[in-house]
Amino acid sequence: MAAADTVELLEQLIGIPSVSPEHTPDARIAGEDRLACFLAGYLEEQGFAVSWQDRDSGRPNLLGSYGPGDAPATLLFEAHMDTVGVTGMADPFRPRIANGRVHGRGACDCKGPMAAGLVALSPDALDGLVGKGYRVVFAAVMGEETGNAGAIRLVEQGLRADRAVILEPTELEIVHAHKGALWFDVEVKGRAAHGSNPERGVNAILGMARLLERVQKHHEADRARLNHERLGPPTLSVGQIRGGTAVNIVPDECCARLDRRTLPGELGAEILAGVRAELDGLVREGLLLGGEVKVIKEGPPFHTDEASELVRALGRACERAGLPARLAGSGWYSDAGPLSTACPEVVVFGPGSIGQAHTCDEYIEVESLRRGAAVLSALCRELASARAVRKDA
Repeated sequence: MAAADTVELLEQLIGIPSVSPEHTPDARIAGEDRLACFLAGYLEEQGFAVSWQDRDSGRPNLLGSYGPGDAPATLLFEAHMDTVGVTGMADPFRPRIANGRVHGRGACDCKGPMAAGLVALSPDALDGLVGKGYRVVFAAVMGEETGNAGAIRLVEQGLRADRAVILEPTELEIVHAHKGALWFDVEVKGRAAHGSNPERGVNAILGMARLLERVQKHHEADRARLNHERLGPPTLSVGQIRGGTAVNIVPDECCARLDRRTLPGELGAEILAGVRAELDGLVREGLLLGGEVKVIKEGPPFHTDEASELVRALGRACERAGLPARLAGSGWYSDAGPLSTACPEVVVFGPGSIGQAHTCDEYIEVESLRRGAAVLSALCRELASARAVRKDA
């Protein structure tokens, strides 16, 4: 298909609101069901057999399958349907083209990459892949922006693939590794007292400050001993903290929310055990009266070897489309994390820049969109021209 078809499809996708319900109280624009219905019709027109996961929930996953169910291998293309909210945006669902850019909510994250992937899966591309032993699955999922719920559901309900392309705005870099995301709350307890007699209380805020200092010290030790060739060292950020009820009351509670980005091979349970050990130590010292560590989200990191067939084929596809094959790792998180537990070869790839995601003037460059579709089309040809896949491969 020509570039104009990719732009036209993206305009249609932008025009269908699919804001994560956690990001809006407006039922008219919340949820993915409207977009899923459009995509179901599109995929059926392309010859896909369409199925749904949890359609009655109003927040479904949609799967299109092309080729025999008992094919030797499965090639998965995946994109999330949900977007962030639209506060501060004017006409977020009316696509606008200006200065070589398509503007609108989702243009970059992630409806532009989705459009490029859909256009790449032309009838000729699909038939070529099936002829080499692939079943092709296109998965449009819910809930990526608020915890990857749709991708987790895919895995829990049995989806498996041999190779997977997660469509996200990577500036056409081949992201073959990203860090995991471990988000957790630390809640600590003290004893309230009048502010004029602080010695009668146990200050939960001061106790939390000491705990965070010790956790940070452990993290610095982790950074000194851990370094991934593509991802660098792990990171830790204290994103939120709250405590106390009044200036003249010694606070008896404090809560902090932390974001720990993990490397392949790290275990979240070990990291949390270290935090709990420091908390217990402060309790024994009398600097706190108690506390708890609660996981908010734990998403695994992923790493696909750059010598894998998928990474090499996508590199050749970039070159075939006139672009350099740029390999990269990332600190941000995506559906590649949970899907890597059900697929041995995973990459994240697509047109657009993550720097434009979630902004009030979200856009994608038309040229990037065109090139993304060209690379993904070339990837289909590369995989279809390689040796046939076998069940025992």
